[in-house]
Amino acid sequence: MELHEAIYGRRSIRNYRDVPVPRGVIEGLLDETVQAPSSINRQAWSFVVVRGRERLSRYSREALASLPHQEVDGDMARLAADPAFNIFYNAPALVLICATLPDPLVRHDCTLAAATLMLAAYGKGLGSCWIGFAEPWLALPATQRALELPAGHVPIAPMILGYPATIPEPPARNMPQIAWIGSDE
Repeated sequence: MELHEAIYGRRSIRNYRDVPVPRGVIEGLLDETVQAPSSINRQAWSFVVVRGRERLSRYSREALASLPHQEVDGDMARLAADPAFNIFYNAPALVLICATLPDPLVRHDCTLAAATLMLAAYGKGLGSCWIGFAEPWLALPATQRALELPAGHVPIAPMILGYPATIPEPPARNMPQIAWIGSDE
């Protein structure tokens, strides 16, 4: 697959087939993910892989129950009010990309790793989606203890993975605002 095809073809997937993603496939994706750039090549990230729809469904209920303690409005409030809503969209796997250093630049490194993971997943026929809705729940100390995260490992990018049941049409993209400084002289 050409990189151009992955960049233009990848979509955020929120509808998955009930098929587990094999451990070896996820390990291969993570091997590709760590090829992402990082500040000063520190590679200050770690990965927690959560597998199983039932487990993720339970975590979804816990996350939704924690929302009264969080600021939620608009579309998120509407989704959270639906008793059938699963913040992990019934995906068979969740990969938490965690920062292992307190340096703010590491957050950017984890974001670059997440983008690399999304493109790698697409290249293997998998769908992915960054679940920002889970971030407040993942920031809770009780959640981090339950997930047995090592001290100092902070979840940055919760990424669901699975085999797509449907693939949405690409949304229209706005033309970027570009400021040019200098000339080709």
